[in-house]
Amino acid sequence: MRGIWKKAGVLLIVFIIAVVIYFIWYQGGEESTNEVYTSMDSESLPVVYPESLGREMNAMHGYRQDVGQTAAIESLTILPADRRLTVYVSERGDKVNGIRYEIRSLDGSRLVERTSLEQWEDSGDRITASLPIQNLLEQNKQYTLCLILGTEGKGEIRYYTRIMLTDEQVPAQMVNLAVDFSEKTFDYNRARDLVTYLETNETADNSSLGHVTIESSFSQLTWGGLEMEPVGEVWVSLKELDGIMGNVELNYLVRRAGTEAGGELYEVTENFTMKWNSQRIYMMNYERNMDQIFNGNRDLFSGKRILLGITNDDKIQVKKANGGRYITFVTNRDLWSFDQVENHAVKIFSFRSESNEEEISYNQHGIRAVSIRDDGSVDFLVYGYMNRGSHEGMMGAAFYRYDKETDTIEEKFFFPVNTSYERLKQDIEELSYLGDNDMFYIMISHAVYGIDLKSNEYMVVADALEEGSFTISADGSHLAWQEGHEKYVAKTVHVMNLKTGQKQDIQAAEGEVLRVLGFVGNDFMYGKARPEDSWINHGRTVDLPMYMMEIVDDGLNVETHYEKTGYYISDVRVEDSRIHLNKLSKISDHEYAMAGDDIIVCTTDIGPGMLDGIGWYASEDRRKVYFVQSDEQIKKNHKIKVTTPKKMIYDEAGVLNLKAGTWITSMEFYAYGSGKLLGSSGSLSEMVGMAYDKMGFVTDENHMILWNRINRPDTANIKNPEAVARRLTKRLDEMEGNKAYDDGIIVLDARKCTMHQMLYFIGRGCPVVAYMENGEYVLLYGYDQYNVSIYRPSDKTTTKMGLKDGEEYFKTMKNDFICGVFTE
Repeated sequence: MRGIWKKAGVLLIVFIIAVVIYFIWYQGGEESTNEVYTSMDSESLPVVYPESLGREMNAMHGYRQDVGQTAAIESLTILPADRRLTVYVSERGDKVNGIRYEIRSLDGSRLVERTSLEQWEDSGDRITASLPIQNLLEQNKQYTLCLILGTEGKGEIRYYTRIMLTDEQVPAQMVNLAVDFSEKTFDYNRARDLVTYLETNETADNSSLGHVTIESSFSQLTWGGLEMEPVGEVWVSLKELDGIMGNVELNYLVRRAGTEAGGELYEVTENFTMKWNSQRIYMMNYERNMDQIFNGNRDLFSGKRILLGITNDDKIQVKKANGGRYITFVTNRDLWSFDQVENHAVKIFSFRSESNEEEISYNQHGIRAVSIRDDGSVDFLVYGYMNRGSHEGMMGAAFYRYDKETDTIEEKFFFPVNTSYERLKQDIEELSYLGDNDMFYIMISHAVYGIDLKSNEYMVVADALEEGSFTISADGSHLAWQEGHEKYVAKTVHVMNLKTGQKQDIQAAEGEVLRVLGFVGNDFMYGKARPEDSWINHGRTVDLPMYMMEIVDDGLNVETHYEKTGYYISDVRVEDSRIHLNKLSKISDHEYAMAGDDIIVCTTDIGPGMLDGIGWYASEDRRKVYFVQSDEQIKKNHKIKVTTPKKMIYDEAGVLNLKAGTWITSMEFYAYGSGKLLGSSGSLSEMVGMAYDKMGFVTDENHMILWNRINRPDTANIKNPEAVARRLTKRLDEMEGNKAYDDGIIVLDARKCTMHQMLYFIGRGCPVVAYMENGEYVLLYGYDQYNVSIYRPSDKTTTKMGLKDGEEYFKTMKNDFICGVFTE
């Protein structure tokens, strides 16, 4: 009898196990046959280190997609004199079985060389290869190198850098100075050698150790007295070299002494902009950013604060659930949530190494918290280069949903892009919004897409969005855009509430056109104009002044009407709850004069900012320390529970290829400074102004430098300026915008730049056209440290004008310049 009961018990247990297994299988199989349950794998793609300027530098991370020259923006590799470039490949588990490379022109249009290697040295987990680059490169000209590795597990992986054949002396000295400068900051006595490079300013902000500049105090430079110790390797990158200007960047980790075993660990980025001459190297700009890696230690939860430590404004974001129980925050590219009732912190997402905290994390990605629900679920976007996981080696964006109840992360979709991380970041910061019914809106490359999270279908909401023809509310919930692709001819404006999905139209009356102006909170501003009122100066349309402006609510009901007889409206900008309008008076047909400003004060709720929910306090030793403000007192922090999600779910069918119908054809400019993209615009003057204070430069979309504050000779004199400028001046009558011509010149509208900024183009050998009030123009063709040389084609005379006098004189002429860059 006892044996029978024993057998029955065994059978019952087997039956229960079978039922459980079937139930789990059934539940998983019912939702989607494409779903995969997994944890995020460690990095597996090889990393490539070129040997340049006597050291391994410009670490290259692999792409499983062809992103073209956009990925090459990140670094510039100087070739040795014999052009044989040595590269070291760290395999990280995936064996390499083939190596080849391609060299193309910077814009990608011309193939210069394509070569496959027959042999290389393999020492186990590290490969040494030599690229025998042919003698086809022009001296001092940049090209794009794409190194292609064949691997056993991942197929072909692509690695990108720009390359240049030039004298190695100048860039080597700059890189060595940057490395030496950085090392000396950790030794107070040795750091005294660096005083000669500083431009310490009493008005500089020395309140935070997270941001140090060339104007900071010596104490700031030497870590404020904190005993910081470098940890692990230092990544050295040459970001740019243009004549006598160089930009070098270092990335590394530091630990505060005495905080070992999971204590204070920081990411550091140092950027150096330098100017070379035969006597010495000048430090033109220096920035160091330090951001603490939040590790969730219990002592970081105290009172009503979650201490993030030393960091910077652009590295943090906080969202709180409407019910108040849950907080989600992004800090230094890691996403966390905190349950204020249960004292439970969850590290939802991070690309950092789980096995080695002292390993540098490749930082070309970002995380944006999109929403947090009252049940603790969090929607978020990971965008940029995917360091690991199912999309490792891809440039794009993935939308995830963290489910608090099941403690899982589900990937809703992923889409690849063919652009750089910085340009993608710029788009996503402009618009990434989750509306009702799980419709997600995002801007990518001048188009707005709506993606249905339930079906993974997408629609193009608006495309070919030119600067000035669309606007987005500060909280991302409202979008307005003009119908058509020309700025001053729109008869219809579309206004869309992205929260509800409702779209409404505003129609122009007969003989009128409409212009979008912006949002005040979620109230929309637009103007009305007449085509015959266009402002034309020297054959170019400057603006289309508006005779009236209206502000409407969500139902398009007029809340404010602004119109003054005899006056027109030009620029409109919103600062807090004040609307500033620039007024114009009409002098004659197509000609206007400034007529002062008007201010409209609004009572509209502007809404929360990105730093709402974040505070800081002045620490005696660490200075500015950031924290997340909690609503409830965090008691008994020794009982704080810190976990990570149990698993990730991704759908193999959830990859989208976003395509818009119409593309932007006008030239776009990109401003760079301190080693990063500062902004982009169709206005050259706006980008020059943005780069100017950072000792930076401006490029076209292919990273060809069009303006550089530093790389300009001290003196210049163009002989026979009228003949040299002919490729430029013969286009003045047909000038409709910025354009590259087949005879080797890029003609640029430099209106609103200063005369001093125009000297760069003279230094590059192209005279600058400057218009006078009477419609004639002169040519600026030379300069020295005192004067600018001016040629008047109408009477073929030359004159000189003091630099300061010239700056003021051309300002009275409205700084109306046309300049050019010779490409041949």
